[in-house]
Amino acid sequence: MNRLWHRLVTGDSGIAAQGAARTGFLESMVLLGLTSAGVSGAALGIATTLLTTLITTGISVGLSFLANALFGPSQAAPRPEDMQQSSRQPTQPRSRHYGRVKVSGPWVFAEASGGDFYKVVAIGQGPIDAIEEFWIDDNRVTLSGGVVQEDPWRGQCTIDYRLGAATETVYSGLNAAYPVSWSADHRGDGIASLYIRQYAVAQDVYLRAFPNGINTNYRVVMRGSKVWSPADGAVAWNDNAAAVIRDYMVHADGMRLPESVVSTPLAAAGWVEAYSRAAQAIGRAAGDSEARYRLWGSYMLSERPADVLGRMLECCDGRLAPTPDGGLTLDIGRWSEPAAVIDEDAIVGFSDLSRGRDILTAANTVRATFLDPESDYQAADADPWVDAVDASVRGEIAIDKRFEMAPSHSQCRRLMKLAAYRANPRWTGTFRCNLRALAAFGERFVRIRYRAFLIDEVFEVSDFRFDIGPGGILQGVTLSVQSMPGLAYEWDAGQEEGDAPIADESEGSGVPAVEAPDVTIISGPKASIALEEPPSVLYRNQVRYKKTADGDDHWTLVGEIGFDETAIETGSLASATSYEFQRRLVTVALGIPGPWSDSTIAST
Repeated sequence: MNRLWHRLVTGDSGIAAQGAARTGFLESMVLLGLTSAGVSGAALGIATTLLTTLITTGISVGLSFLANALFGPSQAAPRPEDMQQSSRQPTQPRSRHYGRVKVSGPWVFAEASGGDFYKVVAIGQGPIDAIEEFWIDDNRVTLSGGVVQEDPWRGQCTIDYRLGAATETVYSGLNAAYPVSWSADHRGDGIASLYIRQYAVAQDVYLRAFPNGINTNYRVVMRGSKVWSPADGAVAWNDNAAAVIRDYMVHADGMRLPESVVSTPLAAAGWVEAYSRAAQAIGRAAGDSEARYRLWGSYMLSERPADVLGRMLECCDGRLAPTPDGGLTLDIGRWSEPAAVIDEDAIVGFSDLSRGRDILTAANTVRATFLDPESDYQAADADPWVDAVDASVRGEIAIDKRFEMAPSHSQCRRLMKLAAYRANPRWTGTFRCNLRALAAFGERFVRIRYRAFLIDEVFEVSDFRFDIGPGGILQGVTLSVQSMPGLAYEWDAGQEEGDAPIADESEGSGVPAVEAPDVTIISGPKASIALEEPPSVLYRNQVRYKKTADGDDHWTLVGEIGFDETAIETGSLASATSYEFQRRLVTVALGIPGPWSDSTIAST
């Protein structure tokens, strides 16, 4: 296990820091799919010189902005719940995180000494912005000086952490216990991590605190990587889709594209516009609002960069677009009447032109999953988007989408609506055009007028291909398109947001939540606390109290409470002092606690 940490510290190629983080710019192009013939993807607009070189060599260049072969999400992409598992696999690939996520990670150190168990868990590439919550198995806990404050872990477990700065500091407690195997050089530079110490305790206490023994799962809710904002140039935590995608494209642990590619004047202006579009407030059915497109999620450094980029783009209706000054920018979907018009003067032929899609690719139901913070930051099923009229005639014909970097049900539903329109376009086809159609280069939408079929409507360009003839002469272009009405981008939260999945209200332990206790101050002064009978003989009540002015490390537990007890008294309290009281349920067998109730405030 120590050898793994050595590889993490030294960057030894034996650790699986694969993918674009181990490749240069040209290798990243290969990973994007930019190989000899049949090049596809908006990344072709990375540089005018690259495009010119390809054309002069006689290659037919396809600019498929959303080509499934290149940008389609990989089925092997890690699920949000996968990232919450801790493993002892010694060569697990590193991970990196954006937005707010709940994660664990591989063990990089594990030893027992004197009955205590020491463990270090790598939770991702750093630096990360902050850790907001700590979880032991399915229980949220709080720390004071690294000491877990909740029973049954109080005094039995400590947790320390590092955010993964470029130069980190060694875990001094672990270094003191293992000065040779965990020396001062074991800093873990650039790796966010947790250091856990489970103390030796009596058997009955150990079973309550650590029923999974050394395999106890430690997880955190974190704010992930800091990113550069196209809006103001600030480097800070930011979940704006445009800021996240731009960071991934140029980051050393991402695609490693040159900064200059996204920084040309026109490209930079496009990123600012995309950032503004993603930040726009969208009303929700509950009456509040949220940013249009946010990205939360994780990726493994072993993944193909195009796959990671693909799922980011899908979760914000995004596509990369070349700019005339040789840059690459982001276009986030916004319907508008297009400036480019393709008519009979430009069209020289067509193929696969049809009213709608064939039965094998059409759909009247869109099912999707999204990242749901209310479901323990795991993938949850969104309310299906259903064309009820069509489904009543043909039966359900469904497609499944994974929007697992979309952190809200509202965002997922808006993406599902777009997917439904793309699955059922009024027209779809491929048009061969002369050079007049160059006006559509880099455009998302074009208007096509073709009187032979009474077509006059707006289409979304799914593929733009240069047709190169003998001698490398550009003869025309070919457009693959599907109709896309403005209705697809309209949004009525009250009618279209649907019903979000019902979240589990417990802390995850399965122990029911309870109401705040009724408290009466009696002579002494003391507090008399009324108790509701637990819902089952499997549980017993537990009560704690503290002075309102004191911190969370000053709670006092009331003694053991029997199942049938309807009230319990505290010890003597200070006069003229405000106190707060809380109650929870604890399992009888293993002492697994439920969540503490809200506080009841009472003064002596």
